Amino acid sequence: MREMASIPKEPEQVMKLRDGSVLGKKTILKSDHFPGCQNKRMSPQIDGAPNYRQADSLRVHGVAIPTAVGIRNVLRHIGAHKDSKQVQVLWISLREEPVVYINGRPFVLRDVEKPFTNLEYTGINRVRVEQMEARLKEDILMEASRYGNKILVTDELPDGQMVDQWEPVSTDSLKTLLEVYEELQAEGYLVDYERVPVTDEKSPKETDFDVLIKKISQADINTEIIFNCQMGRGRTTTGMVIATLVYFKRTGASDHGFPRNNSFGRIFKAGENITINLPNSEEAIRRGEYAVVRSLIRVLEGGVEGKRQVDKVIDKCASMQNLREAIATYRSSILRQPDEKKREAALSFFVEYLERYYFLICFAVYLHSEGGYLQSGSLGHVSFSDWMRARPELYSILRRLLRRDPMGALGYAAMKPSLTKIAESTDGRPHEMSVVAALRSGEVLGSQTVLKSDHSPGCQILSLPERVEGAPNFREVPGFPVYGVANPTIDGIRSVIERVGSSRGGRPVFWHNMREEPVIYINGKPFVLREVERPYKNMLEYTGIDRDRVEGMEARLKEDILREARRYDGAIMVIHETKDGQIFDLWEHVDANSVQTPLEVYKSLEADGFPIKYARVPITDGKAPKSSDFDTLTSNIASASKDTAFVFNCQMGRGRTTTGTVIACLVKLRMNYGRPIKVLYDVLTHEIVDEDSSSGGEETGSNTAETRPRISGRRTEDQHGRTFGMDDILLLWKITRLFDNGVESREALDAVIDRCSALQNIREAVLQYRKVFNQQHVEPRVRSAALKRGAEYLERYFRLIAFAAYLGSETLDDFFVKGGSKVTFKNWLHQRPEVQAMKWSIRLRPGRFLPF
Repeated sequence: MREMASIPKEPEQVMKLRDGSVLGKKTILKSDHFPGCQNKRMSPQIDGAPNYRQADSLRVHGVAIPTAVGIRNVLRHIGAHKDSKQVQVLWISLREEPVVYINGRPFVLRDVEKPFTNLEYTGINRVRVEQMEARLKEDILMEASRYGNKILVTDELPDGQMVDQWEPVSTDSLKTLLEVYEELQAEGYLVDYERVPVTDEKSPKETDFDVLIKKISQADINTEIIFNCQMGRGRTTTGMVIATLVYFKRTGASDHGFPRNNSFGRIFKAGENITINLPNSEEAIRRGEYAVVRSLIRVLEGGVEGKRQVDKVIDKCASMQNLREAIATYRSSILRQPDEKKREAALSFFVEYLERYYFLICFAVYLHSEGGYLQSGSLGHVSFSDWMRARPELYSILRRLLRRDPMGALGYAAMKPSLTKIAESTDGRPHEMSVVAALRSGEVLGSQTVLKSDHSPGCQILSLPERVEGAPNFREVPGFPVYGVANPTIDGIRSVIERVGSSRGGRPVFWHNMREEPVIYINGKPFVLREVERPYKNMLEYTGIDRDRVEGMEARLKEDILREARRYDGAIMVIHETKDGQIFDLWEHVDANSVQTPLEVYKSLEADGFPIKYARVPITDGKAPKSSDFDTLTSNIASASKDTAFVFNCQMGRGRTTTGTVIACLVKLRMNYGRPIKVLYDVLTHEIVDEDSSSGGEETGSNTAETRPRISGRRTEDQHGRTFGMDDILLLWKITRLFDNGVESREALDAVIDRCSALQNIREAVLQYRKVFNQQHVEPRVRSAALKRGAEYLERYFRLIAFAAYLGSETLDDFFVKGGSKVTFKNWLHQRPEVQAMKWSIRLRPGRFLPF
């Protein structure tokens, strides 16, 4: 009686008095089972184990969190009896939230203010969540000792109301999740228990995939695998899909069970009714053909097949939830929901579910490419985490096409470019590019993609003094064997080679292609892959892609083009741009010899006897090169013979190309004159002298001894004035003075930038964008874009200052003087975290560096 008298009358008072390390103030223990948690359509219905189901006839099962009796009922249902040696079970709990069993019933920790919402512990691992549950158990026993060995819990009524009640509790009747399964093992059940905490409604992390694949692959192939979360819906279904994909790989079904072809959706013949496959049609949405998914399967070799396998497995595991249908349902809700808060909630779920779908496709491709060890049992495999980390473009796609623009990811308001028909199509081919794009089914040239001519009216900058046919914006850097150009035609490449003084067996040329976007040559002309919804914009979502993978995309794109051309009697539809910015389509006749990747083009020229070497250094349009890109360019330039001409191209030959020419000139200065890096001027002509430089292969002069260059490059006040306040940017002042050789290195850099500025001056670009940003009458959208671009150019200039200081340091003496190994720019920066911190500050607070 005395103990019972100590029980407070009001539950609110109990919650306020709670002081445990886990069961703290304003927390409750809510019953995990509530009225309506059992899906009535599910069969069989197992007592105490809501939403139990099996994936087809496979050894993969799912269930909501069961009671202690419910666990035993599930085990009995699948034939895993006590002391039975016939059926082994791997039970995987995907709960992230702390759960305890009181008198055989599961209870979850919740916030009293949000009793229907799970607490999130994103990133928590098994050890820590199980430690939380152990402390929660201690808190419950401690609190119960104050209230007559009872604990206040919360149940949910059928009408959604919450009711508090006292539950008797003892050491024996209170168990953590781990203890529940340890008790089963002690009773003789062959149950192996695993905990992989996953946040409710979110995709498993890459490390979660790794834990799951390890645990599943280590189990006997005949092991029954059971997943549970709370309701047994989202996380459980995802776990079932993962386990089924692994099972198919282990048994070889993923390689042979699904017919392999190159279709994204259905394959149609010309003239067939294709309304269900037109842009943004509901059928395409139900198939999961969102822009972010289309982009993913283009960049991943085997992406089409990976999506197909995931879709097949999703359908096998769909008795509780079909992931694709759930995504489409949330999309529909967003478009129709008038309530803003509900619409925002639906959008959040849409993004999380689509990201989950995205990662499952990545995982399926990973299994196909790296999962051979699942069949052979070999060790030393690449983990999914490492595989993803090695492909930064996969995260870039997610960031650009989903996270940054979730409404755009819905795919419901596609911008259609105006189409101008030049001539009617013949031979029974479709008349509209929209139809052709909808019918496309290649791995790279997939649904909703187009091939746009890389050359458009006006791509040649008229202020440039020189014209090279087929090679827009060609220019030479005065005093250096360095050249820049837009993406040329094949004839244009030959013309450039001739212009720089090369011929068969003549002066070597080292050509650097800075394009990150997939490019293909058709009948000698360059075409770039674009989305039909954004034909004027480069696919910036592939940021971080490396040379091998972008060239792999181009090789697959070539195969797609030839395959599609066979459907259209040897022709492929492409698009061009008119002077007024309109788009028109055209059929190009092709054969196996008229479609070439850039790599094939340059290899062909080399085979023809031209002394040309080719390198692809993919850099995102508008971005600074990565530190590893600087290293690649440095090594390439340093390894070339002294008389080599260096040619750089991107798309227009502007941003990336100009940056490449600046880097090349800096490296040449270091190679030829050592350190400190300095720009040398002829006393009489004030022209930069570089003994390797030539125009058309001719020497610059023979009497260099009499006109030995003097060091110049310290700018006058007027010259400083022309840089219109760059020194007023404090960050640049700080980094210049951070390095011992910072001032002289930056002076040399500025002189080189000026020499490479025929098309663009990197310094001036910073403050041109600053000027736009600081104009208050300009639209906010335009100002925001100017700030972003200005910050990008500022970061590019910042990196070039650091690179010039690196080149001018004694760190590279061993490399340039003695031919030894070098400390890479990437490692050099890594040893200077303060430089990296300054760089990141530009991205985090760009407006701070481009003030009024």
